[in-house]
Amino acid sequence: MASTYDLVIHGGTLVTGESVRPANLAIRSGRVVAILNAGEVPDAAERVDATGLHILPGVIDTHVHFRDPGRMDREDFTSGTKAAAAGGITTVMEMPISQPPVNSGEVLAQRAEQVQQRALVDFALYGAAGHDNMGQIAGLKEAGAVAIKTFLHAPMPGREQEFAGLWCTDEGILRELMIEVADTGLRYCLHCENNTILERLEREFLAAGRTDGIAHAESRPPLVEDTSVAMVLAMAASIGGPVHIVHMSSPLAAQLAKEAKARGVDVTVETCPQYLFLTDDALREFGPFAKCNPALRSAEDVERFWPYLVDGTIDVVGSDHSPFHVAEKERGLDNIFNAPAGMPGLETMLPLMLDAVNRGRLTLPQVARLMSERAAELFRLPGKGRIQPGSDADLVLVDLSATWTFDPDRSFSKAGALMKPYAGREIQGQVIATYVRGTKVYDRGEITAEPGHGRFIRPA
Repeated sequence: MASTYDLVIHGGTLVTGESVRPANLAIRSGRVVAILNAGEVPDAAERVDATGLHILPGVIDTHVHFRDPGRMDREDFTSGTKAAAAGGITTVMEMPISQPPVNSGEVLAQRAEQVQQRALVDFALYGAAGHDNMGQIAGLKEAGAVAIKTFLHAPMPGREQEFAGLWCTDEGILRELMIEVADTGLRYCLHCENNTILERLEREFLAAGRTDGIAHAESRPPLVEDTSVAMVLAMAASIGGPVHIVHMSSPLAAQLAKEAKARGVDVTVETCPQYLFLTDDALREFGPFAKCNPALRSAEDVERFWPYLVDGTIDVVGSDHSPFHVAEKERGLDNIFNAPAGMPGLETMLPLMLDAVNRGRLTLPQVARLMSERAAELFRLPGKGRIQPGSDADLVLVDLSATWTFDPDRSFSKAGALMKPYAGREIQGQVIATYVRGTKVYDRGEITAEPGHGRFIRPA
C-alpha cells in the first residue's frame, strides 16, 4: 500500500513571517499538503526527525551574478547553485550581466534553456534595460523576465561587453525606460549611484595619488547613492509603476525611501549582508576583496542603517553574490580602482542573519519575511516564499544554537577564495539541510541532488 505522503518532517519548530511554533510538515509531489500538530506523525515514504531544528521557508536570493554563460570560469550555474543550496537558498534570481547580456527576450529564453541543465535550485532571470536597447522590454516580459534591471553608472573599463543594454546615465532616457517598464507591470530594479559625482571624485582621488583600499569608499560616499535614489524616487512618483532600489547601503537613502512609501510611491528596497555586517574597515584590511558597489559604509552609518531593516523600510535581503578570479581582484592591491567590484555571499547570507537573531537584532519571523516571503510577493513567484498547504516544499532546516567558523576553503563557489572578509568569522546559526520542492539538495556539508533539478520560474 502506498504511503500517504512522500515526506514528513517532524519534531521541528516551524518559522513563518507571523509565528514560531512546533509543527510537522507533510509533503507530497514536491508540495506542502498539510501543517500538522507537533504530535501528529503520519505514515510517509520518508520521515525526517528535525528535533532541535527550526524549519524556515527556503531563502529567495533576489540578487545573484553567476556569469553563466559567457564567463563560466568565474562561476557557473552548477557551482553557484551548489553554494546557494549550502546557504539555505532554494530560489536564485539571476541578474542580467553576462556574455551576451540579457537585453532581449531572445537572449533571456536562450539563457534559461542553457542554464536549466546546470541548476540544482530553482531560478528566475532578470532582463536588462539601458540606453541602447529601448523597445526590448515587452519582449523580455514575454520571455519570462522576473523584473527589469538598469545600472545608473557606466561600466568599468574593459567590461563594456558584459553591460551592453544594462546601463543608463542619461536621466531623459531613464524616464523613457521607466515608462516602458511601467507599461509591462514588471518591477524596475535600479542600481542607484550618481555617475557624474562618482566619476569626478574618482579622478580627483587618482590625481592625488589616493589608490589605497579606503579610497574606494571615500570616493563613493553616501552622497553618490543618496542623490541617485532621490532622482529615481522623484521619477517614480511622477511616472508610476513599481520601482525597486537594489543593494541599498545609506541611511539617508533609506529615509528617503521610507518617506516616499508613506506618500504612496510604489518603491521597495533591497539590502545585502555586507552593508549590515561589514564596515569600511574591511577595505583597509582586505582592500580589493572588500570592494563592492555601493561601497562599504562607516560603522556609524551601518548602525544608523539597521533600524530601517527592523521597521520594514527594507523589504528584502539579497546576497549580491559577485564572483571573480583572485587575479582579477589582486589587480587592486596597488590601485583599488583597478579591481572589479563585488563579493561572493551565498553561503554566509542566511547564517549571518541567524547570528543577528541570536544577538537580539532580529526575530526569526523577520528573517522569514525579509529573505523569503516578501520576495515572493514583490516578484510574483508562484508557490514560493511561504510554508503553507499548496506551496512548493522549499525548506531550510537550521540549528540556531550551533556555533561554527566560516572557512572559505570549504565553499562550493568557484569564488570562495575571495571571501576573505568573512574568513575565520564565528557565527551562531547553521544551515543543516535544504529542500527544493521536497527534494533534499543539501545535507550537513554535502550536496545531495544533481544538476538539472532546478527549474526556471516565471512570475505569475
